[in-house]
Amino acid sequence: MENKGYVMGGLALLLIIPSILLLMVLVDMLNLDKSVDTIIKSDNSFYISGDVERNIPIITRQVLKEVVDNATTTGNSLPNSRIVIKNAIEQKMNDLSTNYQDNSGITVKCIINSVDSASDPFEVEVNSTILVMKDNITYNHKVNHNVSILGTYPQNKFSMNFNSSTEISDPLPFIKCKKFGGVIIKNGRISYGSSLKNYLGGVNGSEIYENATSPYYIKKCPYDPYKSHGNSTKFMTLKNCIDNGYYHESSDGACLLCRLEGRSTCNHFGFETFILPSTERNQQVIRAPCSIDHVIFSNENLNDQYPGEPVQYYFNGNISYELFLDHGHKSKYGILDI
Repeated sequence: MENKGYVMGGLALLLIIPSILLLMVLVDMLNLDKSVDTIIKSDNSFYISGDVERNIPIITRQVLKEVVDNATTTGNSLPNSRIVIKNAIEQKMNDLSTNYQDNSGITVKCIINSVDSASDPFEVEVNSTILVMKDNITYNHKVNHNVSILGTYPQNKFSMNFNSSTEISDPLPFIKCKKFGGVIIKNGRISYGSSLKNYLGGVNGSEIYENATSPYYIKKCPYDPYKSHGNSTKFMTLKNCIDNGYYHESSDGACLLCRLEGRSTCNHFGFETFILPSTERNQQVIRAPCSIDHVIFSNENLNDQYPGEPVQYYFNGNISYELFLDHGHKSKYGILDI
């Protein structure tokens, strides 16, 4: 009987061991299912995080254009363009996040930490944090985007034809001239009528800016280095630049965000463009306010504006087309080198 007891105990042990092994296999399979489910959820969260990130520069462009269009329509400056734009981007991103949450049950938040000028004056820097939460899966991802303020150029970058629906206009002339008669858009350019002469308020030579014009859309000049403007035959590069209404990088000119606040100069790396005097004048003018936008729209006392001397960049046999440039801008655009 004692031997039979040992045999029965051994058989029971042999039966228990497979049961334990089977239980271990079942537990592993359950854990594997949970791991697979976690991976799937994690991948979905990661996809949503990437999709939100891809939408930040798109929405930033939309907001920039909306804010600038409002400034050009009303002539009103912004007290703090960075805060206004930051809040507007975050609101649109919240609307997008709500759609993700409704459709997937995944909580998404996009916090816009800051909006500021970038090192490239034709870009705006946006810093943000993306949060994606689902059960025990959480993404906390900080991202930085430099968003271009330039529109879509044609294949030939020297062409005057472009898609105006993607372009961002220059709000500064609309803000500065609002109280002096305003400006209108004519043939794709800003036409000042009497407003610019009124703005200059009797500064010596200001009469040449009656019916002056300047570019409407912000387009980066492709002629680099800038000295090539004056070094070309008969100033043809300078003329092409003016005809196309290009803007140039400038440590003196204001960035877009500061232009929205009505400032012509700022501490950021900005840009500048030419304001063209009228060709319809009866007498020769030898000194007048320098034909650079940040000079004419100076934030300082208008009597402290510095003048320029005439530079004839084109003559068609009847009409002389001139800019008025000071020594520094002549040097910048290569006009002193000829």
